[in-house]
Amino acid sequence: MEKNVILGSKGEKIIYIYGMSFQGNETAVLDGNGRVPFPLSFRKLVPNNEREFCISPGDKCLHLRRVCDYEDWVLKLKQLGNSDADNIKRVKILSRTARVVLDDKQNRFLLPKELKDWAEIDKEVVFLGIGDVVIISNTENAAPYALNKDDDFKGMEWL
Repeated sequence: MEKNVILGSKGEKIIYIYGMSFQGNETAVLDGNGRVPFPLSFRKLVPNNEREFCISPGDKCLHLRRVCDYEDWVLKLKQLGNSDADNIKRVKILSRTARVVLDDKQNRFLLPKELKDWAEIDKEVVFLGIGDVVIISNTENAAPYALNKDDDFKGMEWL
């Protein structure tokens, strides 16, 4: 992983890690205030000074990215062009609904109600690490991504 150290506005060192890859899956339970613990297996990949994330809607789920990764992703989306009406709509929805979340001293963060409702998250939460994004889903919507004995990975050896 490539690291880039810069100085923040208060002179603190900020380390950006490029090529970070979240992998695996974890489950957690929302508390009574709508907070969910950020699993240790993902948390240990993120330096303490980068515990600011952007959460946005996905396909019946939520996407959690580090703020710097989210900004890069939105720029890529914008580069797809303003001539595509569907793309313009996606950028507008993301700009309106995305939220910055911080984890607290107990490593929990609040799922905004609008986004929690969008992803139909009630109590149990599934975290799926996929590259620079962590998918947050309810158990039902995460089920298609579970390993199934009928899954066929033939032909993927070259990847």
